[in-house]
Amino acid sequence: MEPKQPPPMGGDNSELQVFELGKEIRVPSGARIVSQGEAPQAFYVIKSGLVKVFRETADGIRTDLTDLGPGSYFGEVALVTGQPRTASVEAVAETFLIEIAKDDFDQVLDQNPQLARHIIKQLASWLVTGDRRLESEVVHQVKLRQISWFDYLLMVGLSIVFALVFNLYNDNQIPLFYHPGGKDAVGEISLSQALDLYRKNEAVFVDARKDSFFKQRHIKDSLSLPVIFFDLMYPMFEFMAAQKGGAKDKPVIAYGGGPSRRFDLELAGLLNKKGYEKAMVLSGDYQAWQNAFPLEGQEGKKPAALPLGFAGAIEWVPLSIFVLLLIPPIRRSPYLSVFCRVLLGWIFIQFALSKIMRPAVFALNVVDYGMMPAWGVNLWSLALPWAELVAGLFLILGIRTRAAATLIGAMNILFIVGLVNAIHHDLPINCGCVGEAGEPVNWWKVTKNAGMLLMAIQVFLYDRIFVLDRGGFIWRERKI
Repeated sequence: MEPKQPPPMGGDNSELQVFELGKEIRVPSGARIVSQGEAPQAFYVIKSGLVKVFRETADGIRTDLTDLGPGSYFGEVALVTGQPRTASVEAVAETFLIEIAKDDFDQVLDQNPQLARHIIKQLASWLVTGDRRLESEVVHQVKLRQISWFDYLLMVGLSIVFALVFNLYNDNQIPLFYHPGGKDAVGEISLSQALDLYRKNEAVFVDARKDSFFKQRHIKDSLSLPVIFFDLMYPMFEFMAAQKGGAKDKPVIAYGGGPSRRFDLELAGLLNKKGYEKAMVLSGDYQAWQNAFPLEGQEGKKPAALPLGFAGAIEWVPLSIFVLLLIPPIRRSPYLSVFCRVLLGWIFIQFALSKIMRPAVFALNVVDYGMMPAWGVNLWSLALPWAELVAGLFLILGIRTRAAATLIGAMNILFIVGLVNAIHHDLPINCGCVGEAGEPVNWWKVTKNAGMLLMAIQVFLYDRIFVLDRGGFIWRERKI
């Protein structure tokens, strides 16, 4: 509660009794008069000087309540209630007090109903003021912890705006929505017709997927020409196709497939531009070739790991959260929340920056997971890295941290689902965390992201300090 300065004690008779029963004491500046939590021994009236009333928590957080001057009094709450002192009092300047022992104070109250009523009114006033302040603080804390749709609209909106503006001026610009170039001009061939040409050796089959997919499983005697390395590998492809009797006027069938069919159509379009007028793709179920053609490859072969550097090493830190969360005091610590915020923010910012600069590469990584429809791949690849960057910055800066933690937690869940799906289907891919670089998809990667998910949950539940509020940053949690 926050006591206000009480008015001088009313009535000459009460003042006379106080001065008669009490003794005058001198308190130097800075001296402690009473301490919070101690047993009450006396009642004090300020004759001259100034004192400060304050409360202090066990961990040293001090809350100043009020200043009291001449004619004011203190110490009556503990004497009336019989409870330990509810606050501490110290002299701000040299102060002279009238000290009245507990027994004498009871005598004054018995003989002076006017003083008793005055003290009761003052106690009631403090109680009402304290209740209002408590309500205000509770409402403030609730509002601080509340999450509104505006928080998410703000972060998602900023991500989309930044993505669109940056893509507009980026040398590696990609279209917002994927439309296969020259789709109408790219011919299609049914699976049965393609199989007939294969048996007659009258067509060249070329795998449009990445090399890791080709090595794992491909049509026997087909050629590999990944779209992402088309300019680099085309001369070798042209030589190999000529060796197989694949003149430019003969059919060239691009295959590989996937939910977006993106690689097949792009490769066929590029070959058309190079003079292969009969470059085409499989129609219908464009993954059915795996059950119709003779296959060869190395089952289960995973791509080599490309180190993620310091960011990859930091990813192992969240695993320690599994241990820390087993300790209740640490699990609920707001200081652990600050650690989790900074670490999560730093990881997501590092990964976001590499993908922002090269959205086309990230788009191909998204295609590898086989979970995104073709029309949404580019927009997702543009917006997601910026969402990682914005949420990471919000966490580090202490801005709308619970909403930012929710957003990062949601991204972790989506990534975990993608990883589990890739493991289940034995996809030979890297995680794609940092552009072309990444770690192989495995259960360790799932575990690390589960650790980051737990960190986001901890921030959501217990983040209380160093957060931006209406009046500025809250550095420490204040108890009421």
